[in-house]
Amino acid sequence: MTDNTPTYAAGWYPDVNAPGNERYYDGTAWTEHSRPAAVGPAIPAAPVPAEVSATKAPWFKRKAIIIPASIAAGLILISGVGSAMGSGKSGTSEVAEKQVAVVEPVAEETAAAAEVTVPETTGLTAKEAQALLENAGLETEFSADKGVVIDRDNWTVLSTTPASGATAKTGDTVVINVEKKAAAAEAAPSPAEPEKPAMSTAQSSAVRSAESYLSFKGFSRAGLTQQLTSEYGEGFTAEDAEFAIAYIESAGKVDWNQEAVQAAESYLEVKGFSRDGLYDQLTSEYGEQFTPDQANFALSAVGL
Repeated sequence: MTDNTPTYAAGWYPDVNAPGNERYYDGTAWTEHSRPAAVGPAIPAAPVPAEVSATKAPWFKRKAIIIPASIAAGLILISGVGSAMGSGKSGTSEVAEKQVAVVEPVAEETAAAAEVTVPETTGLTAKEAQALLENAGLETEFSADKGVVIDRDNWTVLSTTPASGATAKTGDTVVINVEKKAAAAEAAPSPAEPEKPAMSTAQSSAVRSAESYLSFKGFSRAGLTQQLTSEYGEGFTAEDAEFAIAYIESAGKVDWNQEAVQAAESYLEVKGFSRDGLYDQLTSEYGEQFTPDQANFALSAVGL
């Protein structure tokens, strides 16, 4: 079978190993003869059919070498540069402008962090303060003079850094300065017991019932009143129920915000709630009857 693959005729060609020079090809192999490249574009020689070439196969075929496309492109580029050099300074500048691609840097746009106000957390437990701050989009860490903050229900917030009311950015870290409840109780003198008013038997019973209900689950003031006066509950008169609730309030035996937190946690132990769903359950007259402020406090404390 006849090999119709064209080969190159003998002649001078650009030397890819020495840019600016030419090497002589004798029709079958590259020789050792070289010379500076001629000024002006090189005129490529016409390929000679294999039938009229020497019987011996060309060097790139004998050695099974494939000329990469990148080398071929280099030969064309060298020829173009030689042509530009012959055209003078303006031609060189024009070639440079065509060959060099300028890549403009792309500016990255960063979204600015939103500003938030550091919530008031003084007097809350470490757990409640952490939930409130993280709900506002802030990171938290604890600082205590003594001990390690592990049981966060047993630590009371003294202050924060930055302080409550200050402006911070979403993702900023707020340091919560805390004190262990036991240490605070030892340092502070025990409050004097309020003078017990003279109670009737019914009022005394109502006080004991109210304290018992509060130790069992979270009640709002309205919910506890209803429980004490309902015919399906304790059946106390409205006057005795009000006396009992006012008495435990004056004695500091109830915190309605904490009662709301306890009620919210009880609901979440039973099933999943959205923030709006749990808010409705806490404030509804058919639910727990907490005030909106008490419900919002509880929702922040449980992380909703």
